[in-house]
Amino acid sequence: MRKISAMSRKKVKLLPVGHQWIGWRWRADHWQRILLAVRLLAETGVSTAQDLLRLLAAETGVSPNARSLRRLVYQSFADEQVSHMIVENRTLVLPGTGKFRLRVMWLSEYGKTLARDLGVEPVESDWEKIARLHRGETQEQHAALVLMAAYQARLRGWTAEVVPFNPQETPWFQPDLKLTDPDGWVYYCEAESRSRVNPDKWARMRQVNLIMPTPNARLWMTQRLKTMGIPGRAADLRTLAQQAKAGTLNSFWLEKW
Repeated sequence: MRKISAMSRKKVKLLPVGHQWIGWRWRADHWQRILLAVRLLAETGVSTAQDLLRLLAAETGVSPNARSLRRLVYQSFADEQVSHMIVENRTLVLPGTGKFRLRVMWLSEYGKTLARDLGVEPVESDWEKIARLHRGETQEQHAALVLMAAYQARLRGWTAEVVPFNPQETPWFQPDLKLTDPDGWVYYCEAESRSRVNPDKWARMRQVNLIMPTPNARLWMTQRLKTMGIPGRAADLRTLAQQAKAGTLNSFWLEKW
């Protein structure tokens, strides 16, 4: 995810030519935040509602749980009665969480044009990159796991890059995530949606940075990896989410062996 520029932080007071309908649809204070959200999506490439709420909260000083921000992300960006859809939406099921639904969003072609008219050239979004390089549209649960892991890392002040590889250059090396902690240490990670051991896959690795959906799945996998003599680190999204809810954001990895 790229850093946010000063341009994206600058408040837009006038709508670009050709986009006046936005001012007719929403009052000024709301559409100004919509344009801020468009620039944030274009510049950073984040693709989850949680990531966008986090960025909007940081830029506006409003809580990410505030009704005004949630209405923008979950309602205004899903409004099908507008002249043009600004973002595309997709709902994914996060594995191991039962009924939890992850809202995924990325700029539509119109949204990308709007971003350019606001002075920001859109980067490829996390979702578009996963769909292009990692069959995200056919492996939705795995895509949800990767996206939520990236969000949990960013929430802790880490940087996260999804599917950080070029398949033509490194067909043998295709990690799900590249995480960088605040001290600059880099971790190439594998996200697994269920407990399983593929000896051929893991035997090639000198160490493993593993992300699982639940504590039980994490414990099962780490035990097998220990038995195989493969060192590494592991985290699970359920525990990370519980820690975040409690305000504990000082670490990402939950165990190391």
